[in-house]
Amino acid sequence: MTKTKYLLYAFKQEVNGKTIYWYETDGKYFNQTKPPMHILEKNPEEVRSVDSAKIIENPWLEWKSNDIQKIVTEEGVCINYLKSADDEFITKQEDFKLLETYSYLVENFNISKAFGFDTIQQWHKMIFETIYPFAGMRRTVTMSKGNGNEAWEWRVEFLQGLPEFDSFLQEVSQKEYETVEDITLELAKLISDFLFIHPFREGNGRLSRLVCDIILAKNGLPMIGLKLKKGDNYIRRVHKGYECDYEPLKELLLSKIEEEIMRESE
Repeated sequence: MTKTKYLLYAFKQEVNGKTIYWYETDGKYFNQTKPPMHILEKNPEEVRSVDSAKIIENPWLEWKSNDIQKIVTEEGVCINYLKSADDEFITKQEDFKLLETYSYLVENFNISKAFGFDTIQQWHKMIFETIYPFAGMRRTVTMSKGNGNEAWEWRVEFLQGLPEFDSFLQEVSQKEYETVEDITLELAKLISDFLFIHPFREGNGRLSRLVCDIILAKNGLPMIGLKLKKGDNYIRRVHKGYECDYEPLKELLLSKIEEEIMRESE
């Protein structure tokens, strides 16, 4: 079993007229409101006894909210089907599902055709439907991430930009570009606009790089979305794109493409 900080729910029992729930990996209970039905799985076993010293508080905030996207930990980890509040563990599972989706699309997606935001929404569901209850749904909450210069807040009203983004995506996804400079400039704008709008509660970065790779492949260029490194200053470049300065992100995309072309020629 993979060790995590918390599991949301493994099984339950009645104690003095109250229902308590068990964190399987921690070997502890919590007594709190029953989790939403679509989060629960069947009880794997019965509990024989309870050590009251092991009863702990529920780590999830906004537990009673009707909006599933509001239920998070203090660290911002969203409620999930993995029953985990361990961000590192969840990230690894997201990466696995992303790779599976890449493999599926390589075999089954016709990149010669234009596509729009509806298609991205379908991909989001494919990647995250076994992880999050809001897979394939547009964001319903204001979000913030990062610290210092990398801090940013995405307000719900940013989603009003989706129709314009959809039109731009359809335009870019059907074009055939003559130069690498041309395609990297438009991809820099596309990625920046998508991440500024931040249409999903989770997975926006992964989806933006998947879209980028498909458009690169359509134009006979190597895919680069899974090859970003910490030293690339990716977030800083994206934030420049939020200010309509797409050159820093364009330079990064161009350098990654050139690296791949050089590697393939060796």
